[in-house]
Amino acid sequence: MAGSSLFSELKRRNVFRVGLAYLVASWLLIQLTDVLVPMLVLPGWVSRFIFLLLVVLAIPTLIAAWALELTPDGIKLEKNVLRDDSTTAHTGKRLDKIIIGVLAVLVISLLVDRVFISGSDEAQQANVVNVDKSIAVLPFVDLSQAQDQEWFADGLAEEILNALARTPDLLISARTSTFAYKGTDKSVVTIAEELGVAHILEGSVRRSGDRIRVTAQLIRAEDGFHIWSQNYDRDSTDIIEIQEDLAIQIALALETTMDPEALADMLRVGTRSVVAYQAYIHGAALRARSLVENDAQLMKTSYDYFEEARVQDPDFAAAHDFAADYWVTQLSLTSFQLDTNEFTTPADMLRDFYERNGLAIAKSANDIDRLAARAKRAHVDLRLREALRLFRAYLDARPNDIIMWENYLEVATSASDGAAIQEAMDVLRAASQTRLDAANYFMDYAYLHLDAKDAADSALEMMDRWPSRNIIYQTHRTLLFDYRIEEAATVVREYEQRYPLHPLMEARQACAEGRTQRVRDIYASVYGGEIDVNTGNANWLVLKMLGEEEEALEVLRQFEFDDVPFILSAWLPYPSFDPTPFPALMAILERENVERSPTKALPYACSQPDQ
Repeated sequence: MAGSSLFSELKRRNVFRVGLAYLVASWLLIQLTDVLVPMLVLPGWVSRFIFLLLVVLAIPTLIAAWALELTPDGIKLEKNVLRDDSTTAHTGKRLDKIIIGVLAVLVISLLVDRVFISGSDEAQQANVVNVDKSIAVLPFVDLSQAQDQEWFADGLAEEILNALARTPDLLISARTSTFAYKGTDKSVVTIAEELGVAHILEGSVRRSGDRIRVTAQLIRAEDGFHIWSQNYDRDSTDIIEIQEDLAIQIALALETTMDPEALADMLRVGTRSVVAYQAYIHGAALRARSLVENDAQLMKTSYDYFEEARVQDPDFAAAHDFAADYWVTQLSLTSFQLDTNEFTTPADMLRDFYERNGLAIAKSANDIDRLAARAKRAHVDLRLREALRLFRAYLDARPNDIIMWENYLEVATSASDGAAIQEAMDVLRAASQTRLDAANYFMDYAYLHLDAKDAADSALEMMDRWPSRNIIYQTHRTLLFDYRIEEAATVVREYEQRYPLHPLMEARQACAEGRTQRVRDIYASVYGGEIDVNTGNANWLVLKMLGEEEEALEVLRQFEFDDVPFILSAWLPYPSFDPTPFPALMAILERENVERSPTKALPYACSQPDQ
């Protein structure tokens, strides 16, 4: 009876209505914060502060709803208001209207997100690529007399490729795939067959003084027929218009679904400053090379050019975005790095990322590019569920962006999201038949997410098709995860015939064969010195092979920064990584509801821990 009386009183005093209104309004405020924080280039803790503040204020709000009443004479304690003079019924009706209004805004925002951002299932199905609308952009040839415009030729081809990649129904072979054909004497038909594309774009540039000549031909691979060709003989200040026109004419020749006006709007360079654009394509050319050659110095030089482009045109969103990406590579310590001692602390790197990423978000010319920048921000903040949602929304609009599929898979792996992992792996497996970049990404994760035999068999197929340095390296590791030691030894020999033997590859093979002393020798000569960003991950792995768990943990502690947990999160994909000694990282995993599988010993370890 007392409980029923309390419930009636709570209802009469509008406590339930106030609670519901508070909840809905808080949700809207959190969504608004998610948009404004990156746009205004505010630090990531602002979002967390607002969320915690809303949680803390919830109880006082409900207590106030119980104890206070809004009357025509102002706010009074409920106990001082006569029952006959109470206005709670009138206030309740007003609250009902507020709740209905806020819920209407909520429903509308969800519909907008679903229809215009995330996209419907039907729209996603409509984005299935027609293989006839596929193209590879070969590196342009520098025909300048001084042979000093290679950067310009590479950068122009790279930006044409990047522009075409924004077109939803075109399948673009990535730079990592086409770079191998630079200077080749293979026929266009052969290249197209090897890359699995229906069309090839080839071209040349010749620069003399203030004049520039650009020639481009779009070739149908099956018969070598020139579908479209164009010569531009212009002043060098017209280079922006040349690149835009090239991308538009190629897209139109391939009969994209977009109308010409919308296509032209999407393929705009993003700057009208020739100086900024030339710095940008110089950076793009070097960035592409650095990713192919795994060269940290080239990556740093490309960043310097992007910085110059940002200075020349502060509204150049793409330059801000690439500059921000550089700092992500510096904070991802399992990737190639420069020695960051000459730069800044991790906190300063994070600040530099926030600044450039915030400008990329604010200056983006369209909502799709803005989604990509927001997704990267959420990933660095380790808002894993939000990052997955944003990456997936972007991929609904641009389903052929293989790099973003890899980013999506990386986040899904960190979040232990099985459905997202499966989706991304299926896409990358299919694309790996015609794209070296997709094959690289697929092989980076195959040993983690596939059955060991399936992963090893797939790796050997990939290596046969794409015998690149990374594919051979990943094939070796994948074979060892399936205990195929003799086959792995054959892969080591094949790697050694092409490249200097990687010490980590040699250590893995030696460990698997029981040659523990050789592993200790490798550790002492290569990894046993001072730990830095270049050796930290390999140092940890070799110690794990040797069963030196305490020493391996001490390596990771050198990369533990509570204010920049993103650095340590680079180890989350490793099944042998145990995050429990790191409270800040564990708090994030708990917040994101990440259920990790139990930590596993390396299958090729020299000595297994006690079971």
